[in-house]
Amino acid sequence: MSGKTFFHILFYTDRDYQCREVFYGDQGSEKIYSLLFNNWIQEKRHINTVLPISPEDTEGNFLWDGDAFSFKKLPAPKNGFYYLLLKDDYQIELYRQSLNHLTQGVQIYDRNGCAVFFNRTSRQISQIPSSLDVQGKHLLDLFAIDEDISTTMTTLRTQAPVINRVDHFRTSAGASILSTNTAYPLKKGKQVIGAVAFEQTKEIVGAIKEKMIAAEQALDNFKKASPETRFSGYTFDNVIGHGKALQEAVTIAKKIASQNSSVLLVGETGTGKEIFAQSIHRSSKRSQKKFVALNCAAIPDSLIESMLFGTQKGSFTGSENRPGFFEEAQGGTLFLDELNSMSLSMQSKILRALQENSFRRVGGQKDISMDVRIISSCNKDPFQCIADNQLRKDLFYRLSTVMIELPSLSMHMEDLDELVQYHLSATAYQYVHSATSLDDQVMELFQSYSWPGNVRELFHVLDYAQNLADGDTIRLEHLPSYLLKEKKSAKKAPGGSLSPEASFDWNNSSLQSLMDDYESKIICQALEHFGYNITQTAQALGLRRQSLQYRIHKYGIQI
Repeated sequence: MSGKTFFHILFYTDRDYQCREVFYGDQGSEKIYSLLFNNWIQEKRHINTVLPISPEDTEGNFLWDGDAFSFKKLPAPKNGFYYLLLKDDYQIELYRQSLNHLTQGVQIYDRNGCAVFFNRTSRQISQIPSSLDVQGKHLLDLFAIDEDISTTMTTLRTQAPVINRVDHFRTSAGASILSTNTAYPLKKGKQVIGAVAFEQTKEIVGAIKEKMIAAEQALDNFKKASPETRFSGYTFDNVIGHGKALQEAVTIAKKIASQNSSVLLVGETGTGKEIFAQSIHRSSKRSQKKFVALNCAAIPDSLIESMLFGTQKGSFTGSENRPGFFEEAQGGTLFLDELNSMSLSMQSKILRALQENSFRRVGGQKDISMDVRIISSCNKDPFQCIADNQLRKDLFYRLSTVMIELPSLSMHMEDLDELVQYHLSATAYQYVHSATSLDDQVMELFQSYSWPGNVRELFHVLDYAQNLADGDTIRLEHLPSYLLKEKKSAKKAPGGSLSPEASFDWNNSSLQSLMDDYESKIICQALEHFGYNITQTAQALGLRRQSLQYRIHKYGIQI
C-alpha cells in the first residue's frame, strides 16, 4: 500500500483515558517506541500523564522526547478515544542541510528550467546572497547564457546527462564565472521532472585535489595502523597509567578476578568502571560466557524490570517470550552500572532474585534458576547513598563482597601525559591530519584543569581537537570553547590565602586535587584530636561512620 501516512502511532484509550492498545503506522516507529509503549499499555497509563496534552485538546502539536508531533483526538467505540500521532517529517530539511555541506556547487531545477534549490557553494560561486530567494526563477533570468550551451538546459532538452562541460558565462548581476559543469536529468518513471547540475571552479578543484591526496595517504596509513581484528572488549591492558591509586585498584581487581565474588566498583563518572568490569570478566573463569551490561541511569525504571528478567508472551498486550539480561548472562557476568540510580523498589526485586538464586519473567509462572556473577558500580560514595536512601543497605552488602575504588583523574594527574599519548597514538590512524602532540600551552591548561568528567572527558576533548587539527600539533584554538573559558576565568580569579597550617603540592595544583588534599589534612587533624576514635571523629565532622571510613581509605590515611 502506498500513499500518505495518516499516523505514525495510534493510541486507543478507554473513557477514563487509560491506554489500552497501541498501533503503528510504520515499522520505524514500532522499532523505536514499542518496548516503552507496550509497558504503558500493561500499566494502563493515563494518556495525559505520558504525553504533554490535556483531556480537553482535540488536536494540536507537542514536543516529546526531542521529537515534534501533531495529534488528533477522535471518538472510539465504547466511549473511548483514538489519539492519532504524526511525527514531523524533517526529510526536506535534512536534504537541504546535507547539500549545503558539499564542496562543489549543486543546482536543482524543475522540468521547465526554474530553480528549486541552490546549495551554499553554488551561491558563493555565482555571488548570490543568501537573502535572495532563487526558487521559481528561471535559469536564463539568473544567468546571462545562451540556452543552447547551457549544461542544464541541454540536459532538460535532450533528457540525457551532460558530463564535464566547461562554461564561461556571467550572472544577471554581471559576475564572471568559469566552471566545469555536469548535469543529470531527474526522472519519475520515464518522465523527466527536473535536472541537477554540479559545478566546480578552478579553486574548488584545487582544494578537492589537496583533500583527496591527504585522504589517500590517510587510507594507506589506516591499512598499516588499524587493528586487524574487531574490538572484542576491554582487558587490563586497556587500563592506562602507573599512578599509585590506580595501580592499587588494578592489583585488587586482578587478584579477585578468578573468584566468584560479587564486586562493587566505586568511582566518579568517566573513571573507567566499564573497563574494570570487562577486564575482571575476561580474567575470570566465566570469560567464555557472555558479559552483559545495563546502565541503570539511562533506562527508565518501567523498562528495567522487563530488560533484566525478560517477558512472558500473553502477560500484557504485545508482550513476547523474550529473555532478559539475567538469562543472557547465564554462566557469565552481569554488570549493573550506576546501581545507585535505580529505584529502591527495583533494587528490592534484584535482591530477592539474588537471595533465591532464581527469578521469574514478567508475567511468567515458572522460576528460572540463575548462575550469574554480579559486578555493579556506584558513581557516588555508597555509604552516603545509603544515608540518602538511594541505595538499599542489604543489597549493598550482598553486592560489595569486594569493593574497589577507582581514582578520579585529579587523583592521578601524574598519568596525564601517558593518557594523552596513548589516546593520540591509538586514534591517529582515524584522521587525515593526525595530531601526535600537544602545544605547551595546551598541556599547561590540561594540567591545571580539574577534569570533572575524568578520563572520559579527557579523551572526548582530544577527539574534538583531533577533528579540528590541521597538523601534527593540537593548539589552544582546537580545544572546546568551555575549556578556553575555564582558562580565562582562572586568570581573572582573585588570589586568596590558605590556612598557615596547610601546605600543598603546587606541582599537582588542580582544584580537585587541592580540595582532596585539604580534606585529607582536615580528617588527619580531626582523627589526631579525637585520639583516632572513628565514631567521635565522624560525629565532629558531621559524617556517618561509614563515610569517614570511605574517605580514610580513599586518601590512604594510616590509623
